[in-house]
Amino acid sequence: MSKFTYHGITFESFTENELKEESLTLVKEGDVCEYSLHLDFGKAVYPTRYSLVWEEDQIDMMGFWSSKSQFSKNITPDWNMRSEVSRTATGMPLICIYSKANMNRITVALSDPANTTILSAGAVEENGRLRIKMELFPDISPLMSEYSITLRIDKRSIPFCDSVKSAREWWSELGYTVCHSPEYARLPMYSAWYSYHQEIDVDAIVRECEVAKSLGMDTVIVDDGWQTEDNARGYAYCGDWKISKKKIPDMKDFVDRIHALGMKFVIWFSVPYVGYMSENYERFKGMYLRHREYSRASVLDPRFREVRDFLVDIYCGYVEKYGWDGLKLDFIDSFLPEECSSKDYDRMDCVSVEEGVNKLLSEVSARLKAKNPEFMIEFRQSYVGPVVAKYGNFFRVTDCPCDSLANRIGAVDLRLTMGGASVHSDMLMWNSNDTPESVGYQLFACMFTVPQISVRFDNITEEHKKLLKHFLSFWREHRDAILDGNISARDTEANYSMVKSQNDVESVAVLYQRVVADIDSSLVSYIFNSTGNKGIYVETEKESKYEIYSIFGEKQSEGMIPAGVSKLPVDNCGMVKII
Repeated sequence: MSKFTYHGITFESFTENELKEESLTLVKEGDVCEYSLHLDFGKAVYPTRYSLVWEEDQIDMMGFWSSKSQFSKNITPDWNMRSEVSRTATGMPLICIYSKANMNRITVALSDPANTTILSAGAVEENGRLRIKMELFPDISPLMSEYSITLRIDKRSIPFCDSVKSAREWWSELGYTVCHSPEYARLPMYSAWYSYHQEIDVDAIVRECEVAKSLGMDTVIVDDGWQTEDNARGYAYCGDWKISKKKIPDMKDFVDRIHALGMKFVIWFSVPYVGYMSENYERFKGMYLRHREYSRASVLDPRFREVRDFLVDIYCGYVEKYGWDGLKLDFIDSFLPEECSSKDYDRMDCVSVEEGVNKLLSEVSARLKAKNPEFMIEFRQSYVGPVVAKYGNFFRVTDCPCDSLANRIGAVDLRLTMGGASVHSDMLMWNSNDTPESVGYQLFACMFTVPQISVRFDNITEEHKKLLKHFLSFWREHRDAILDGNISARDTEANYSMVKSQNDVESVAVLYQRVVADIDSSLVSYIFNSTGNKGIYVETEKESKYEIYSIFGEKQSEGMIPAGVSKLPVDNCGMVKII
């Protein structure tokens, strides 16, 4: 064990490695400190677990936030620490402890998002302090003789959203920049997943796209099922990637029909899975990381160049042959080492799984975008973080059918962590007999993302279509503020009671609970009532004009409100415009 003390804080390290030298140096002081940790192993080794632990006074600390905290944000005891495991293709090396007022108390970030790291925090019951732990090398790591990493600790009393976004900007300065999002990745999409699942029907999907285009969608995503005639779910038939002729007799014709509508065509691949029933399963024996009995498939090992070449050639060959405009690359967070993982290091060109994943994503992205810089690549939560942001160009909230709460939380979390990348909702679906207001909850949950819609249009009501068209029209008209504006969220422990995004001209906000909406009187403000109740409260800096609209965008009333707090009779799922 080693100890390092700076400004009254003692850092303790624990390691299984033999170290020639170990140093922790304060390289930047102030409210945002940076510490450089350097380890010299004295020879080339595959390092094993290393930990650095310290404590902070737990003052006005109410919650724990990370990119994967989702519904649970409490601070747990130190014997059951909350953790954020970060890898190349899942999570990000950042945790934030915030106050009741949603102000940052301490945000910890690491400069290495490419290798596996763990950040944890927990309350110490003996002294009322917060113990924070950083762990390196929990998995097999690249061969190295030395290793350096920067530990960034932000203690500024600023909104927690801003401290998270500041860390994202720091990673960009370190070279982990967010890649360009093509224009079509920033426009609403129609997904055939929830509407058709694996029962793909070309004529039916083309008819859906005709309606989708008229309602305001510009891309279709064809999901799982195109590669198999089996509709039993699971991934037993993944890995050969042969087009099912019964479902899609002529793939080129299918794509051409979509393009003729003025829409783009994106198609799904399960990247790591090779199913037990596939012809390729025997080919890759000895090159699997793990076996998933419930999926009836195994996970390929990207440390083998043969594996990476196989995947890249499949994707690029199909794209060139059929003119696809994008790929939905799924399950890349399944690239995890297990005891059954191959130890045949002589055949690998890297022994770290994280390095293999990085090589795979880099090769896929480079080849696809070399021919078409506007080519779209979708990744899904939890495939987020500084590394994948260089390769994917739109990122979707994790699967949450009919779950507006999960879509809302996922949308905000992705917007905070992806640093300007195009963020998409999970595909929206709802019961065809539901009320317009319930559909409104689904739509408003994804206000601050690019909406993906996945219903059968001939099954929903005309009211649903009218509402959807109005929503997408509003979204497109105000996209600059909604998608590119500065986003902020209130009441994190309540899963964000109000979310707002604004630019220099206008502000768009959604009230998810009955809180007072604060209005910047220098902007035109649009506030949606998604509280489940009639009436909302707003606070203005000066006398202002208001206009109230129905759920379908029909103007209902107008008037003036004085400076201060006012209650406005906005219908449930209606909107008020304050000028």
